[in-house]
Amino acid sequence: MIADALTAERIGLDWLRAAVAPLGAFGRAVDETLAPYGPGDEDAARAEIAEVVACAQLMDDEGVMRARAALRAVPEASPIVARARVGDPLADVDFYELGRFIDGLDALARAWDAAGGDAGRRPPLLDGLRALLAPGRAGGGFYLDDAFGAGLRDARAALAAAEAAYDARREEIAALVRDAIGVDPVGEEFVVLRDAYDGALPDVVRVVRETPTYRVVVPAIVIPERDAAFARLAEEEEAARRTLAERIAREADAVRATTRALGALDRLLARVAFAQRWGGCVPTFASDRIACVDATFAPLADALGARAHPYTPISFDLRGVTVLTGPNMGGKTAALAAAGFACACAALGVAPPAREATLPLLDAIAWVGGDVAADRTRLLSSYAAEILRARDVLRAASPRSLVLVDEFARTTGPREGRALLVAFAEALHASGAFALIATHFDGVAAASGAAHLRIAGLRERLPATADGERLDAVLDAIAAAMDYRVVAAVEGSTDSDALALAELLGLPDALVARARTLHEAG
Repeated sequence: MIADALTAERIGLDWLRAAVAPLGAFGRAVDETLAPYGPGDEDAARAEIAEVVACAQLMDDEGVMRARAALRAVPEASPIVARARVGDPLADVDFYELGRFIDGLDALARAWDAAGGDAGRRPPLLDGLRALLAPGRAGGGFYLDDAFGAGLRDARAALAAAEAAYDARREEIAALVRDAIGVDPVGEEFVVLRDAYDGALPDVVRVVRETPTYRVVVPAIVIPERDAAFARLAEEEEAARRTLAERIAREADAVRATTRALGALDRLLARVAFAQRWGGCVPTFASDRIACVDATFAPLADALGARAHPYTPISFDLRGVTVLTGPNMGGKTAALAAAGFACACAALGVAPPAREATLPLLDAIAWVGGDVAADRTRLLSSYAAEILRARDVLRAASPRSLVLVDEFARTTGPREGRALLVAFAEALHASGAFALIATHFDGVAAASGAAHLRIAGLRERLPATADGERLDAVLDAIAAAMDYRVVAAVEGSTDSDALALAELLGLPDALVARARTLHEAG
């Protein structure tokens, strides 16, 4: 599904992508490989959304949050296993990280089970990799245990014997030094102050550094068996690491499959959390209809909720080209966005936040009109920029596209603007595209043969505005009095409630009264 930057911003697609973004690298990697669903993908889209809705109903909300946190904490193991597969050496820290990967899977499985997740989606626990690492995982770290190599035990025993001989010889030298010069040697090297002793040192020690005031001395111990034992142990440890890495490489396919499963689970949980937050349904897919019952335009509902303002769900049923009229501040732009948002949800495998939905999978969604900025670099006015955008959108329009038109041609004269909009609606109808056209122009639906819906508008007469009343309070009063539902329009009724709103927003009473007289006079 194609939606350019302007359209993505207007229909909340950017907000939606962020809202359902996976938390971890696994899910992000999966998302990067998946294109939005398009025409022909209805079965796959329905299956994904059905699973999302089922999980949202089955699983505990807080449990989903904990499972997502556990999934985010699982470290990435694939690069380590990939190195092992091509024969690169692995270090103990790599084995430790693989152990953390196993622990992360365990924690995720516990969180998944606690949340009530389906056993079929439970992440694999990689018992083969777990068994390989088990001998070195006592205490949660990693140690190259004797079990990892046949020669490790003997090599460590030989080194222990050599170390014992070294320690015994060192004690002998320490006793000789104490008897000869009266200094008690402590540590691998010790200091002899010249004030305490400045004579010749016993031949069982050697000076490694000296100054006019002191000498730094170490025992002169030569035990070839110790050096050989160190070398042998190093060889045995490297051999054990190579063998362990080779065995781990055989688990590469299982690790890769687990990583893919984690990515799919990350994507699923992101969509489940969204459905639990906003509600959602499994849509019916149809190529000739865009319909929702009690749909929520979640980006707007989220913004209103942050200000403790309610959101009114809307219902709509669009077939072909539909004109939407209604009052200023009545939510026409939000209704356009809600239709685009529902289609975008379906394309991304997200449950549309509605009680019911019948939707197509589209090739493209495009937004025309609204506050289109002038292009000063090309000396284009807002009107010219809007016309060029309408031209480009019309060229690309097809039966698999949705065009959302917000107050098109409002920046030119009303007669010419209305004529342009009627012709544009007719051209969109000829293209076979879905279109929802918000306008204040009279008679556009009848003139173009389009269906006609309207915003219900003000429920009641608005109270008078007290002089100096805060704008926020005025806007709250308007919102409380406005019925944002989308309803069938009676042709010829295009009342925009503009005069009532102007009065409430503080225009002088005499001015509004004069405007009302002029309006009623025609």
